[in-house]
Amino acid sequence: MTNTIPRSLLLIAGTLAIAVPGGASAQEFFRDYGTSRTSSGFGPVAPSEYSYEDSSPSGLRPLRPGQDLTAVEEAEEDDRYNFAIGPVHFGIAAGIGIEFNDNITFSDDDRISDFVLRPILDLGATWRLSELNTLRFDVGVSYAKYLEHSEYDTDGVLVSPSSELALTFFLGQIEFTVRDRLSYQEDPYDIPTLSDVAVYGRWENQAGIAMDWGINESVNLIVGYDHYNLWTTGDDFRLQDRAIDTLYIRPGVQLTPAVKVGLSASLSYIAFEDDARSDGEALLVGPFVQWQVSEYTNIYLEAGFQEINYDDASNYNDDTIVALGLDRDDAAAVREILQDTDNSSTYYIKLEINNRPAENFSHRLSFSKTTEIGFTSNFFDLYHVEYNADWKCLPNTEIGPIFFYEHYTTSNDFGETANRFGAAFGVRHHLSNSLTLGLDYRFILKESDVAGADYYQNLAFLSLYYKF
Repeated sequence: MTNTIPRSLLLIAGTLAIAVPGGASAQEFFRDYGTSRTSSGFGPVAPSEYSYEDSSPSGLRPLRPGQDLTAVEEAEEDDRYNFAIGPVHFGIAAGIGIEFNDNITFSDDDRISDFVLRPILDLGATWRLSELNTLRFDVGVSYAKYLEHSEYDTDGVLVSPSSELALTFFLGQIEFTVRDRLSYQEDPYDIPTLSDVAVYGRWENQAGIAMDWGINESVNLIVGYDHYNLWTTGDDFRLQDRAIDTLYIRPGVQLTPAVKVGLSASLSYIAFEDDARSDGEALLVGPFVQWQVSEYTNIYLEAGFQEINYDDASNYNDDTIVALGLDRDDAAAVREILQDTDNSSTYYIKLEINNRPAENFSHRLSFSKTTEIGFTSNFFDLYHVEYNADWKCLPNTEIGPIFFYEHYTTSNDFGETANRFGAAFGVRHHLSNSLTLGLDYRFILKESDVAGADYYQNLAFLSLYYKF
């Protein structure tokens, strides 16, 4: 049959058949290399779970020994734990939530609504081996039960990205942190380029070591290494499976009590498991400044150079090309048209302004422009701006609004340009020291230049959380 069709028409038909992405057309969102921007996956138990926070180069929050904590921080740390067995302090909390979602598949036309039941269990433990050395373990698990569409029920249990095992210890004046973080998530909400998909199952594991050396009162040096793995479930997303090894360094100088400057640099080696995707290297380097403007306001600004280079072309459409039944020459010609050979060499910016004008009110404005590793493209450029606030309006009640906007453009001639707008509002009322009632609402709108990739979604979540 292929011999009777003009070659040019065959190539055009093949290109058109493949260029319009299906439901799995998306890019993994990376916030720094090796770090997935996934939420806790439990629904909005806390308002901050819907926020977008810039991560450290390693993507893991630092652990600080007891003598580095302020009196307030030490009290908050102790309050996390309910009981102790010898020197080990434990904290257990459980919750239940009911969610209504009017578009569980993030679809433009085929909108499906459902109620989702979400039980939650959190366990934390801390063992202070000495005044300087601390071992910490945190794990959060949950389950999503769809009342009308059971095909979307959680495959096993969800494991929160905040789950980790970490050890902090000192050798002389140098603080070391060794840690491992494992998670399993299915919610595609935090991946801005994903449309028309209800479940994106992926295991993520990130292990690493960091060294923080206070050279003197004004100069410190942070050096670290992280190994990251992403394993997806099923065949639909197998092209995303990868390992990333990241080396990073962050020297800093305290110029004045209010101003700190330094340099942030990281080098990553990216290895995909599927031969259709090319391996690559990524570099990020730029100066930063931390400015304590006043007792109530601080500013963080980082900007510099970011680069992603791939060893060869990536072929994201091999399965579709095979399904077209083309002969070898025609398949090779279509593959050459659609493959992504783009590399990225550009600038990045991270800006954050935090302000606490009163004890019961704080808010934050952030902006970032970064280049992220792609899903069905080599990369995409992402602009993100967000405002969030936390207001304790009554002695036992807190509210937290969040607003964000993001714009992205993917690589390749058949790329996508899109915008996402989002808003969320959470209310938290403490019925007692142990029992918290939560009510959350979230709206998100996506507008894309790719047919069928638009969507909007309304989500409401009622939760009850008990700390034993």
